[in-house]
Amino acid sequence: MKQTQNDVVGLPRKYLEGKARDMVDQEEWVPFANILALLIFGVVLFPNVDGFVDLSVIDAFLAYHHSKESPVVAILADLFDTFD
Repeated sequence: MKQTQNDVVGLPRKYLEGKARDMVDQEEWVPFANILALLIFGVVLFPNVDGFVDLSVIDAFLAYHHSKESPVVAILADLFDTFD
């Protein structure tokens, strides 16, 4: 479901919200919490394109979720790419 909007690659927020609703309907709370956290990362950390969660957000979320790394590294990398 990966798409490109305004030269930004990522996932539509509506798609992720639909998946979150599916997880609630199935009472799958861990995947729901992960999708919700990803959506929050998208809104708070990188609100680049309205209604879109870009790959920088997904990378920061995965770095934090799997390795318990600070998302600061991913944020700084995104800022560096923006200025470059």
